Amino acid sequence: MSKITKFRFHFGYLLLAILLFLVEIAIAKYMGGWIRHYFGDVLVVILIYSALMTIVNFNRKAVILFTLIFAFAIEFSQYFKLAERLGFEQGSVPYIVLGNTFSVEDLVCYAVGCLLILLVERVF
Repeated sequence: MSKITKFRFHFGYLLLAILLFLVEIAIAKYMGGWIRHYFGDVLVVILIYSALMTIVNFNRKAVILFTLIFAFAIEFSQYFKLAERLGFEQGSVPYIVLGNTFSVEDLVCYAVGCLLILLVERVF
C-alpha cells in the first residue's frame, strides 16, 4: 500500500510565489491608486496560494478556500485593531502584515483573486 504524502516541493509554484512577492514589494514602494489598493490585494491571495502550493499536496480547491479564509481572517483582525491590541509598533513587520485598516473592498479583492486562481487552475 502506498502512502500518500500531503507535503512536497513544487518548483513552479515557488518561482511564482517569489515573482509575486517581488511584484508586491514594487507595488508597495512605487505605486499608488487602484494598483496599490486593489490590484495588490488581488495578487496577495495568489501569492499566499502559490506559497502554500509550493509545499503542500492538497486538493487545489481546499487550498483556495483556506487562502480565502486566511485573507478574510487577517482583514477582520484589522476591523478589531488586533495589531494595536497586541502592542505591535506602527511600522513593525507584524503590524504591517496584520495591517490596520479594515475594508470591505479588500474582501472583494481577495475573493476576485481566489476566483482567478480557480479559473487559471482549471485552464492549466
